[in-house]
Amino acid sequence: MKIIDCEFHYYLPELMDYLATRDKAMRYYPETKVLEVRDHVYAHFGGVTNTYPFIDEMMNFGAERVAEMDRNGIDVGVMSSSPAVEELPEKESVYFAKKSNDAVAELIKKFPGRFMGTAILPTPYVDEAIKELERCVKELGFKYWHTHSNYMHEHLYDEKYLPLLAKAEELGCAVYVHPQASDDTDMKDMGYVYSSPGLGFGLDTMKTSLRLILNGTFDKFPKLRMILGHLGEFFPFIIDRVDNRFAWIRDDEVKMKHTVAYYFKNKNVVVTTSGVMSKISFECTKKVFGIDSIIFASDYPYVCLADMMKFVKTLDLTEEEKEKLFHLNAEKYILG
Repeated sequence: MKIIDCEFHYYLPELMDYLATRDKAMRYYPETKVLEVRDHVYAHFGGVTNTYPFIDEMMNFGAERVAEMDRNGIDVGVMSSSPAVEELPEKESVYFAKKSNDAVAELIKKFPGRFMGTAILPTPYVDEAIKELERCVKELGFKYWHTHSNYMHEHLYDEKYLPLLAKAEELGCAVYVHPQASDDTDMKDMGYVYSSPGLGFGLDTMKTSLRLILNGTFDKFPKLRMILGHLGEFFPFIIDRVDNRFAWIRDDEVKMKHTVAYYFKNKNVVVTTSGVMSKISFECTKKVFGIDSIIFASDYPYVCLADMMKFVKTLDLTEEEKEKLFHLNAEKYILG
């Protein structure tokens, strides 16, 4: 059975070299393999305090990555840049977005049929981001745009990003809203895990994605598709509650024309399995949104690929459901 992994992370080595020269977040410390994601908030990517060292795998653009795919039965990896580019000054952001996208394009050429690309953009610099998105889709053949839940002090739901979202719809390009570390003071005070993968990632992505829905984004751009990882963050569990409250107590700031659930049922929003290995969570997501809305993604190398593949093979799915999960839904909704 064909398996496409729709969240296959990387960092451009040249970008990491540049981050090592910075005197503030995002800052990389190569000697300890630590990334300062927010001021005084440190992600240990090396192995000293992290039991699964992976930064070297993130920067691997060669045969070793393909070998890892082969060991775990992955036919195609969709390459997606981890956070940093969108938080740099304009000149550096534009430069490293193009360099990252070009590196993925070269990887695709080097290993035909094994990789696809997603665009990383200098997102806060909207005019430049629009130009790079067009280049990625029309010239490089990339399939969707991989962005993040915040750009330090800005978010995709801000009005300035409407022209970029309009361009994405025009190009038929989905947007994958991936988490970034929260910049909230109360989150940062508890360190990286609390502010990021332990809790902050989900909260920040929920805030951004729900604001996009409430702002009427998918009424303005009805053909636009948003992708959320981690089985839709917290949406499967709380969506009924959210819709119930907004139906009962309507705020003037809410511009959406339908319920929140409508945009999931209409496939404006689809979700991936990335980074979650829980049968209960998967079954909840499947019952709430249906198997047609779930796409396979591993979150490699933030998650051990072997562990993720072992988990998904234990799911109680029919052969038809497996085909949808592992490649058909991706091909229909975000790779077409």
